[in-house]
Amino acid sequence: MYRLILTGNTFSIKQELKAEGFRWNSFNKSWYKDFEEEDRAVALSTAYEANGVCGLVTPLNPDTKKYFVKEGWIFNLESMHDKLFCIALDLREGRLKAPLEIAGKTINSEDDIDELMDEASKLEWIAKSRPVTSKEYGRIKAIVNWRVEARYATCIANGMNEADAGRCFEDL
Repeated sequence: MYRLILTGNTFSIKQELKAEGFRWNSFNKSWYKDFEEEDRAVALSTAYEANGVCGLVTPLNPDTKKYFVKEGWIFNLESMHDKLFCIALDLREGRLKAPLEIAGKTINSEDDIDELMDEASKLEWIAKSRPVTSKEYGRIKAIVNWRVEARYATCIANGMNEADAGRCFEDL
């Protein structure tokens, strides 16, 4: 797979680009389209460059695709730190026993919790500062899913019915 990225004065050919299947990337202020064959992407790039538009053909791999993270997910990454701090206290005071499974990681000690806190903080910072790779997105999703499930379980344990507990997280 190859991606053709077009930048420069593209406003006058905006409708043509849409008709050709190009998509607008507001983050980079560019138009892009993916191709199976490099030759087709290069030919189109050359054609558009003749009209004063800059074209760049780049090979794609799974980590080049970028994703934006929802605000609700960022909130869950933020709250993960506090939840993990509480779990560390519960482990230390004997209210919980290791091993625990948290967000796809086995927790055997407070050091494991500290590593997961650091990971969540790092992913939160990345998600706030730039689009994330597919690998980062997958990990963020795993952490958020675990955090939402933990919140749901807390709601149920405190007497909320299932329907109301489920609706608490509809914006995610």
